[in-house]
Amino acid sequence: MHPDTFVMGQENLVRIVRSEISRGWIGGNRSCNYYPCHYDGQDCTFCYCPFYPCNDTRFGKELDRPKMNDTVWACDTCLMIHDTDVCKHIVGEMRRLGITEPDDPRIKDIFPSAAKIYLDKDE
Repeated sequence: MHPDTFVMGQENLVRIVRSEISRGWIGGNRSCNYYPCHYDGQDCTFCYCPFYPCNDTRFGKELDRPKMNDTVWACDTCLMIHDTDVCKHIVGEMRRLGITEPDDPRIKDIFPSAAKIYLDKDE
């Protein structure tokens, strides 16, 4: 998860995901200021997950925030969105469906097939 996730407003996150959708697949990005914190071979097409929150417990969990009196979806251990095969699939499906905005509800329809690609690698 990008280090600035919890300090950025929703509007900024939407703007960033919109630019990622428009840009398309880029693979690894060693020029990223945060790349030294990433793992070797990480796909940087999506810095922020377009499925957030996916609410799939295979990829994250609800995290209680007592001081805020709420919960937030915590997916900081999920690496799916940084897998090259998954990213290529997501970008291809978004282009096929004509998705250009991060709030397009059809994005959620891509999640099951993207998750299958990722989870099938472990078999």
